[in-house]
Amino acid sequence: MNILSRLTLTQKLLAALGIPLVLAFLALGWIVNNQLNNAIPPLMENTSLRQVEGRAAEIGRWIEGYRTWLAGLAQDERLAEPGNVRQHLDWLAKRHPGGDTIESLYVSDARGNVITHAGARADISERDYFQALVEEGSVDRLLGDPVLSLISGQPTAVIAEAIRDDNGKRVGLLGITLSMAAVSEITSAIDVGEGSYGWMADSHGTLVAHPDEEARMALNLTEADQAGYRGMNELGRQMLTGQAGQGQATLPNGSANQILWHPIPGTPWTVGVTMPTEIFTAITTDLLTALLIAAVLTLAALLLIMGFSARQTVVPIRHTANAMADIAKGKGDLTRRLDVVSRDELGELAIQFNAFVERMQRTLQEVRGSAHTVLAGASDMADSTRELSSRTEQAAANLQETSASMEEIHSTVSHTAQAAEQASSLATNAADAAERGRGAMEQMETKMKAISDSAGKISEIIGLIDAIAFQTNILALNASVEAARAGEQGRGFAVVAGEVRTLASRSAEAAHDIRNLIDASVKHTREGDTLVKEVAQRMREIGESVTQVTDVIGEITAGTREQTAGIEQVNTAVAEMDTMTQQNATMVHQSASLAGAMRDNAARLDGLMKEFVLGGPTPGERAPRQPTATLPAPAAGRPAARPAPQRLAHQPEPEWEAF
Repeated sequence: MNILSRLTLTQKLLAALGIPLVLAFLALGWIVNNQLNNAIPPLMENTSLRQVEGRAAEIGRWIEGYRTWLAGLAQDERLAEPGNVRQHLDWLAKRHPGGDTIESLYVSDARGNVITHAGARADISERDYFQALVEEGSVDRLLGDPVLSLISGQPTAVIAEAIRDDNGKRVGLLGITLSMAAVSEITSAIDVGEGSYGWMADSHGTLVAHPDEEARMALNLTEADQAGYRGMNELGRQMLTGQAGQGQATLPNGSANQILWHPIPGTPWTVGVTMPTEIFTAITTDLLTALLIAAVLTLAALLLIMGFSARQTVVPIRHTANAMADIAKGKGDLTRRLDVVSRDELGELAIQFNAFVERMQRTLQEVRGSAHTVLAGASDMADSTRELSSRTEQAAANLQETSASMEEIHSTVSHTAQAAEQASSLATNAADAAERGRGAMEQMETKMKAISDSAGKISEIIGLIDAIAFQTNILALNASVEAARAGEQGRGFAVVAGEVRTLASRSAEAAHDIRNLIDASVKHTREGDTLVKEVAQRMREIGESVTQVTDVIGEITAGTREQTAGIEQVNTAVAEMDTMTQQNATMVHQSASLAGAMRDNAARLDGLMKEFVLGGPTPGERAPRQPTATLPAPAAGRPAARPAPQRLAHQPEPEWEAF
């Protein structure tokens, strides 16, 4: 598996084609080799045997032709006339056909005196064929075994016909001496393969025709083992039976040979062929060699075609892989598209890749727009929270001033109770103080209403942020699903989508926390507004009471007690309002921290989006909003000077309205 994993797709395709083809060619070669080895030897033997049989029939017809010709000549009555054989010289000379095939045409009388067509004289009375034809009369015609000619030194055979007179008495014979050179030519024409040769043996097994002249008339096949032809003696004896056959023998050079023979019709001779056993495998070897060459050429052509086709197939795949690698490891260029050059599976791959990248591009463009929107909203919320923090601190300072004013009122009432004689003056001062307190309460009521309205607007902004975070979470979830569908190629995008989803979740949680805090602040503010209204009512009652001080001096003591009780209640309410305001300030600080964290997360999400080249319109950079200067809080333990109630009651609030 490690080796296969290191191979390219082209190499795998070539191996997938080449290995089965090589195995198929090897199997085909093995099958062909077995089939040829099983079929060629019998076929070769059958073909060789037929050729030997044909040559034997040809030699038989050749000899039979001369025998028939000679039998016709022997019927001439002039040959049976008594007298000297010399009288037949002219007759013989006229009938000799000429050439080297018939060395001599001769006639013999009853005593064995012979004269040839050339005039030569001889005595053949001791020859076996003369005694069989003339003296014994056992046969009418005779074919003798070849012997070396005294004239040419080549093997020759005698064909003789008995001559009869009118009474049927044998009075001599007519014969020819036939050269075996023509037989050697016929046997030499036997060719069944490289290294094979034909031969002929007489009735005693002596080789008459053979390519090796030294073996002619010298080697007897029934005694060939002594000459180095191992296994030939038995084959020679089988040949003498007059039956066709075959066998194996080893020549003196050590080569194994197949021997096939067939008797010559009409003669006691045998014609045969010797062929090396390698001739049986030569055809198989040649066919296998041709098959191997054809297989190599076919395999090379197929591999070239397959290599070219595989290259044409792999190039678009490599382009797709390079594009995906560029998106995963490069600058994340999602504007890149593949060229669609075909309508096959590779073209469909390019089309689907382009569609996938385009879908990712559109999705990330939407995420980028949402990230910019979240970033802008988070920045606005952070700025607004800073302003709210500043106003909350200012409200706390106003409550401290109110608390100091109530302490002054309490002191005034105490002085009124102690010095009744100063009641009128103090009542006037008390009326003034009550008037200022009422104005301060009305201003406080206005501030608390503005705080309540601002808290409502903040709640609406937090709801918008929560909805944006929810939509961002949905977009990130869709992006995760698309990345999961993309598999391994979308892993990097899945990580980014998961990070976006995490940031959206954190933004939603932060918005929820801020919403809870703002709701609590609104609740406390409403409670404070109720208390302020009650305080204002009390202050009006104080004003009326102080107005009646002059008329009802007798009721100073009772009124003073009532004023003291009312002031104590006002002090308690102001203390509670101060506590709630401090809590509101703490929650506003927390909201500011959460808004800053959300803005940082939105900026981080925007930075992640900038790592991708998405193309299309890019949202404009949002100009940073200048934070509102935070008013300094009064020093602890030292109340600030209380402003005039009239200015506080009629001072416009442009910044709060803008907020």
